[in-house]
Amino acid sequence: MPWFLPTVSGLYFLFCLLYARAVACRAESLQKGLFCLVLCLALPGAGPLLLWFYDFCTRHTKPADYTEFCHGGEFCPDDLHQLQKPDLPAETDRVPMEEALLVSDLTYRREMVMRLLDAQDPLLCLPALRRALANEDSETSHYASVAIMELRRKLQQQLDEAESRWRQGPRDTDACAAWEELLYKVIQTDLFDRDVRRRLLRRHTALTDQMLRTALPPETCLHHRIRMELQQGHYSQAQRLCARYLDIYPHSEQAVRDQMEVCVQAKNGAGLRTFLYSLRDRPVLLTASTLAWVRAFRKEGPQ
Repeated sequence: MPWFLPTVSGLYFLFCLLYARAVACRAESLQKGLFCLVLCLALPGAGPLLLWFYDFCTRHTKPADYTEFCHGGEFCPDDLHQLQKPDLPAETDRVPMEEALLVSDLTYRREMVMRLLDAQDPLLCLPALRRALANEDSETSHYASVAIMELRRKLQQQLDEAESRWRQGPRDTDACAAWEELLYKVIQTDLFDRDVRRRLLRRHTALTDQMLRTALPPETCLHHRIRMELQQGHYSQAQRLCARYLDIYPHSEQAVRDQMEVCVQAKNGAGLRTFLYSLRDRPVLLTASTLAWVRAFRKEGPQ
């Protein structure tokens, strides 16, 4: 009977297809159906029995697929219990510093003041520390004073390290940019006294002068130098820097904002109108906040 073996093979193949389809539909998992088909074809007769036995043993768990069977002990749901539990008090007991200074628990006030030193950018917490200095609790005020002194020491150390890296490689653009940015951030705060800030300003001016002598100065350098010139009332110098900023970085939105601010502070209405109407020819993409100012100065409604 030469037809018997092909007939049996065809019927078994059809049975495997139907069985795999039924398993995939029941488990709503194509992966499980394909796995059943491959295993049944690889192990004729034994494959369906093996799968039935596995399903019988795992009837109560009802797995969606055979990942545990395929991967063995690579993953165990009980391993999740070994993960460290979150510190719920630390994650949920968070209030703004302004509110923390008003709570009645003095220990909590002092703890919040000292936590400010662990912030990613402690300079952002300086206003809160200044307010804590005037707190009615003398211990909280003392903690704030110690925190400000520690912040001043850390920033002075960072300034010295940044300057040292730059002096070791004066042509290292990354070291130069890092020192310039740190100088600018410190000058914008009242962490140091006026004489120290004046000395840092002279260093920042000399450093940015050197950076501006290059053919392609960093964008942050141009922005920071324009801000410094505006703060000192040097509007003509700020305007020249804006013109260069717009010429080197025509796609920069920050250059557009700086140009508008220079015109506003210099009370140059004609120059502002001319610049705003020339924006349509510039290859710059403006966000909603900048467009709001542009429409306000041009006295247009939202489009």
